[in-house]
Amino acid sequence: MSLNKNKYLQQVLESYKMKHVSDLMEKYIEKREVVKDALVEKFKDQIVTGAINSGSYAKHDAINTKFDLDICQPFKRNAFYTLEEMADAVFDFFNEEFEDDDLVAYATRKQRVSTGITFVIDGDEIQMDIVPGRELSADDYVNTHRLNLYVRPKLLESASTTQTNIQKHIDLVKGKTAEREIIRLLKVWKINKNKKRVKSFFVELITIKAFEKCSDVPTGIWEKLEMVLEYIRDNVQTIRLEDPANSTNVVSNTMTDSEKENLHWEMKQMLELIESSDENLKSYFPVNDEFFEEEDEEDKTDAALEIARSGVVQKPWCRF
Repeated sequence: MSLNKNKYLQQVLESYKMKHVSDLMEKYIEKREVVKDALVEKFKDQIVTGAINSGSYAKHDAINTKFDLDICQPFKRNAFYTLEEMADAVFDFFNEEFEDDDLVAYATRKQRVSTGITFVIDGDEIQMDIVPGRELSADDYVNTHRLNLYVRPKLLESASTTQTNIQKHIDLVKGKTAEREIIRLLKVWKINKNKKRVKSFFVELITIKAFEKCSDVPTGIWEKLEMVLEYIRDNVQTIRLEDPANSTNVVSNTMTDSEKENLHWEMKQMLELIESSDENLKSYFPVNDEFFEEEDEEDKTDAALEIARSGVVQKPWCRF
């Protein structure tokens, strides 16, 4: 019996829904509010507003095995003389002053644009990134949500600055239900195949681009996924993906040419293997066994009858 790919992928998405970890999320969200309140208390005269939520959870494309409860703290234009001073002030606060019973103090770390902190709550570890940003000019943030970030040096790369707009990143996927489903599936693939070099922001942008370029988007979830996989296969080596908040930040440049070539061949092989056997879909997009309930025999029989009656396999008709 062939696999009903649409039904299976719905089961995958269901098993990775955030609702399955709602009790844990409540504790994490409560801790995030503690961090946000601490920032207000420490920097109350220097901030534009309280910290805003960012990351995959804020974008509603998180999966329950890997999600971010990150925050971005907007500072006033005159709060610090330099962006480096701003970034160091936030790090120093969490490294030296901030106290919390669940905080792993020695794990506080300087990252490229953020301060990373770690909590252990009821035995579960949660990492949180605090991104400090300074408005471009006085009173600019309220109207534009634009911020300048300090980018710490890395290996041969010197320190620099970059402009971002967290609200624009969130709005990018807002209302795009179909695109978010495919983004979540690609995150399942990314985590289970350990594709750390394929950044989540890259996945979001190239998925949205694939939908935009398709003149007639198919209806089935497998057909949508296949459409995006084919688009990545055919375009990843040449596509230019710009940060919608900053056109000078070319997100596609986060991967080297060789990494793009590897991704091209990985997409090609995946599509060919799934074409040869539907069951191969499971190795690329496995269910989360912790939250997956196997259907009973009666449901399996009903599903088989439904497939037999339809006798139709929908194929995507996009030509990019």
